[in-house]
Amino acid sequence: MPRRLILLRHAQAESAPPGDFSIEADLARPLTPSGQAAAGRCGLWLRAQDLAPDAVLCSTALRTRQTLDGVMAAFEGRPAHTRFSADLYEAEPDTLLARIRQTSSAVQTLLLVGHNPGISLLAHRLDSTAPELDQGFDPASIAVFLVWENTAAPHAPDWHNSLPDGAVLHTFTRP
Repeated sequence: MPRRLILLRHAQAESAPPGDFSIEADLARPLTPSGQAAAGRCGLWLRAQDLAPDAVLCSTALRTRQTLDGVMAAFEGRPAHTRFSADLYEAEPDTLLARIRQTSSAVQTLLLVGHNPGISLLAHRLDSTAPELDQGFDPASIAVFLVWENTAAPHAPDWHNSLPDGAVLHTFTRP
């Protein structure tokens, strides 16, 4: 059975205070009421698809943490293996991929909650042939990838040896 990687862009967030272009102000942006509702819909959609994550990687930005809270409300709490990481904020695809590849081999379904453009670029890198990804990765968009083990390294069926080549887009949606 393949592993499942879920990429989720945070839901819609408030704008930073006028004239404040600091990283601190950007990190502190909360979700809008519409964004809170979208995060909840994402959680309900994931639950309906039987996509409960075993582990979560999440940026430390307020909007990603609030998105995760809204999603996980559908599952009645976060998985025990939830890691908040500052290096996921505005991360490049290589950084995101490196963090995913560090995931324990025991994890079958991994949820990554992050930001654009990194999430979108990573999705394209994982499956460059998926036309759905050309529609744009709006806030609260979800890309679900099936991750197959690397047949060249069957003795080590883990996240490190399976990515990026073993990933195929299964579903792309905006619940």
